Amino acid sequence: IDVARTVNNLANIHFSLGNLSEAMELYQEALEIKKSCLGEDSDDVVNTLKNIAQVMVTAGKEQDALQAYQSIVNIRQGRYGENHMSVAETLASMGDVYIKLGELDKAMTYFEQSIKIQKTQDGPCDERILENLGSIYGKLGQWQKAESIFKEIVQIKRLEHGDDCLAVARTLDLLAVSYIEQERSSESIEHLQEALRIRKACLDADDGEILASLNKLAFVYKSLDMIDEMQQVKAEFEAIQNGVDL
Repeated sequence: IDVARTVNNLANIHFSLGNLSEAMELYQEALEIKKSCLGEDSDDVVNTLKNIAQVMVTAGKEQDALQAYQSIVNIRQGRYGENHMSVAETLASMGDVYIKLGELDKAMTYFEQSIKIQKTQDGPCDERILENLGSIYGKLGQWQKAESIFKEIVQIKRLEHGDDCLAVARTLDLLAVSYIEQERSSESIEHLQEALRIRKACLDADDGEILASLNKLAFVYKSLDMIDEMQQVKAEFEAIQNGVDL
């Protein structure tokens, strides 16, 4: 097994140098040694399968990567059960591959399965996976589902980073978009206002994100014929651009 680990480490070096063919050959060699010494379902075998999947993705061989990830899922489900976090992690990796392939429906399915498992565990779900899922829902026009996801992300970010965090502001923007796309623009206003407040607390007065926030508010106010509010926001925008103290 020490030989297998040495071969695996050598493969890691080739991978880091971009020598994909050499890395793949060495990973396959390490995999066969590990299987013969430790059995088909050992953690060492799983680690090398992960390495192989990463090489395949980098080489543009996504279907081979998916096959490697599916082998990992099968091993982990057999060892730990279907609701283990390691299974959720691998399902999310498969979702990432399907995003790269542009197959959003399949990516959505794998991310949903991953989140479903995570919700059986203690603690919040993985923000990155939730963000990917929310983005996919939006691209597929499933804005009600996107709204639910973005609300969950806002709660997680507030718990982890506090209320006045730019990451919260950026997710509030996405939540506002989900309302706008559902023709509920009036409900987006409070979230856009809160996002603007956070940015003002965190950034310089003339930062581009603040200007962008003001633009978004002005757009919504105009769409709702809230002319006075739109003009007030527009005046603030122009004052910042002109370097006038507010």
